[in-house]
Amino acid sequence: MRETRFEPENLWGYAKRLRFVRQTIAEAFPARAVYSLRMLDVGCGNGSQLAVPLARGGLQVTGIDTHAPSVEHARRIAKDLPNARFVCGRVEELEAEPFDVMILSEVLEHVTEPRALLSASVKHMSRDGIVIVTVPNGYGEFEVDSWLFRQLRLQKIMDALKSKVSPASNGSGARTSGEEHGAEAAMAATDNHESGHVQFFTRKRLHSIFAECGLEAYSEAAASFISGPVVAYTLARSAKFIEWNAHVSDYLPLALSSGWYFALRRRRDGNASGVGE
Repeated sequence: MRETRFEPENLWGYAKRLRFVRQTIAEAFPARAVYSLRMLDVGCGNGSQLAVPLARGGLQVTGIDTHAPSVEHARRIAKDLPNARFVCGRVEELEAEPFDVMILSEVLEHVTEPRALLSASVKHMSRDGIVIVTVPNGYGEFEVDSWLFRQLRLQKIMDALKSKVSPASNGSGARTSGEEHGAEAAMAATDNHESGHVQFFTRKRLHSIFAECGLEAYSEAAASFISGPVVAYTLARSAKFIEWNAHVSDYLPLALSSGWYFALRRRRDGNASGVGE
């Protein structure tokens, strides 16, 4: 899959995640031309971090999300891409031909019935298709860091400091000063900032959900090492830390990562229940 631009890394490992998705798709369909592959991004947000870059690489991309402002934002970003379309609605109501690639990235933790959403999404997958799921470590550094940030009310302190020293901005949400690798390094992947995490996953629980949906993981990888808001306002000011943070998790146990990436396919035994590990 060709890449049309370089994506700089950030605290949350957006570039690392995009590389995982691109590599997984390329390895799953080595004999297919990229422009022949159909992808559905469920819970696509504004598309800025996955759907749009993948469309720019040649994939036929459909993004679906229930948050209208995010979908409208995605349509503006992708206005020059005839191979990208964005739909506001529920995946259960989508009418479309089967997709080769299904993506549910950073979405399962936001819904009350993650198994139901994954199951409904898989119904749109072609017979030989793949599913890519990315999700935070429910008991990792990000969740602990975020809890401390809220409990200590640190946002008020940060807002006060930012009001005194406001770095230059290019108008797109990305900083143009020396802090471009910090807390506001990349455009947010969604405009829906009211939807918090309601699920806190372990890998064991995720594998169980996958199995219940008739899927099995054939590849797993780690997201960045640490990525909570306290880190975002401190260590993430350093570009060297950002790069180290994305790479070091590849050499640590998956339990220590801030999140996980999974490549999934239909279970070969046809069993849609059970627990994988």
